[in-house]
Amino acid sequence: MDSAGTRRTGAGLRHGSPAAVAVVFATAGFVMAQTLARVPALRDSVGASQAELGLALVGGGLGSLLAMPHTARLIERFGNRTVTTVALLLGGLGWGSVAFAPNVWVLGGLLVLAGAPVGVWDVSMNIQGSRVEQLRSRTLMPYLHAAFSAGAVLGASVGALAAWQGVGLAQVPAGAVAGVVVGLVAARRFVPADPVQEDAPQAVDAPAQTSSTTEPASTEYVDTHLGSAAPVTGPVPRSITRTELLIGLVCLAAALAEGAANDWLALLLVDVHQAPAGFGALAFTAFNLTMMVGRLLGGPATSRWGRAALARAGGALAAVGILAITLVPSLEVALVAALLWGLGVSTVFPAAISAAGEIPGRGNRAIGVVSTVAYGAFLFGAPTIGLLAEVFGLDRALWLVVGFLALMVALSGNLRSGAADGQTRSIQ
Repeated sequence: MDSAGTRRTGAGLRHGSPAAVAVVFATAGFVMAQTLARVPALRDSVGASQAELGLALVGGGLGSLLAMPHTARLIERFGNRTVTTVALLLGGLGWGSVAFAPNVWVLGGLLVLAGAPVGVWDVSMNIQGSRVEQLRSRTLMPYLHAAFSAGAVLGASVGALAAWQGVGLAQVPAGAVAGVVVGLVAARRFVPADPVQEDAPQAVDAPAQTSSTTEPASTEYVDTHLGSAAPVTGPVPRSITRTELLIGLVCLAAALAEGAANDWLALLLVDVHQAPAGFGALAFTAFNLTMMVGRLLGGPATSRWGRAALARAGGALAAVGILAITLVPSLEVALVAALLWGLGVSTVFPAAISAAGEIPGRGNRAIGVVSTVAYGAFLFGAPTIGLLAEVFGLDRALWLVVGFLALMVALSGNLRSGAADGQTRSIQ
C-alpha cells in the first residue's frame, strides 16, 4: 500500500470505523433474534407454563443488569476492543447454549450466565458507537441501532424459516457460532472509547481527587449532532445525575416494549391467535423489520423534528400497535400491529444513548447508567407479564407495556439536545 493509502487507513482507524461498529451491532441483533424467534419451541422443549417461562426469561436481564454497571470501568482498564471481543464471544455462545436446556430452571440459569456478557457487549458497543459519533461529528447512533435491527431481521427470518420447515433447535447454536465469528472480525477495528486516551496527554503526579461531588474539567467532548464536537469546560459531575435517571426511565419504557415483543410476540400469536409457529416467527420478523426501517430514517427524522417529538410520536404508535394486536382477533391485523409496534419504539433507545452521551463530563458512565436502568425492564418485564398472563391472559398482560409507553411519552422532553445543560446536579 502506498503512503497515502497508509495515511488514509491510519486516519480511519483513529477516527473509528462505523462499518465495524455496525457489524458488531448487527451480530448482537442476529444472535438474539434467531434464538427468540424460537421461543414457542423452547417453551415446548422445557415444558414450561407462561409464568415459569417468564421467570426463566428474567435470567438474561438479571445477568445483564449485574454486569452492565461495571462495563465502563472494564473499558477504562482493558480497552473497548478487548472488552467487546470477550463479551461478544461469551455472550454469543451463551445465547446458543439455551437450546440444550433440559428444563425451565436450567434454561433460566443459562440465561443468567449468558446475560452478563450480553450486557457488557451492549454497553461496550454503544460506548464505541458514541465514541465514533463524536470523533466524526456525525449522527451515527440511529444507524448503528438500525444495524442491530437488520441483524435481528435476518436472525428472525432464519428462525421463521427453521420453524416453517420443522427444523429443531440445533439451528440456535449453529446461528450463534456463525454470528460470533463475524462479530469478532469486526471488533478488531474498534478504537479507544475514552477521548483522553487518544486526544490528550495524561497528567503526571496529578493531585488526589477531593471528596466533593464535582471534579475539575477534563478533556470531554459533546457532539451536539448539529456541528462539530465541542470541548466541555467547567466543573463536571462525578455522581449519577437527575437527567441520566430521567433519560434512563424513557429508555426503560422503550426497552420494556422491545423486550415484550422479543419474549412474547411469537408466543402471543401461537397461543392466543392460534397461529402456526412459523407465523409467530414471521410477525416477530415484521416487528424487527420496522425497527430497522425506523432506525434508518431516525437520523433525518431527528434532525427535522427532534428526539423528544419523535419519542412522543413513537410511544403513541407502539401503544396503538399493542392494543390492536391484543384486542382484534385477526392475523392480518396482528401482522400490521407488529409493524406499528416495531416502528414506534425503533428510535427511542438510540436517541436516549445519544442524549446520555451528551451529558457534560459523564460520557461513557452516563451511557452505562442509562443502559443499566433500561435493562431493568428485562429484569421485571418478563416475569411480571408471565405472571399476569397466568391470571388475565397474555393479551391483557401486555397492557402493562402500554402504561409504560404513556410514561415514556410524558418524560420524552429529557431527550432534547442540550436538555442536560444546567441539569447535571449529582444525585447524592
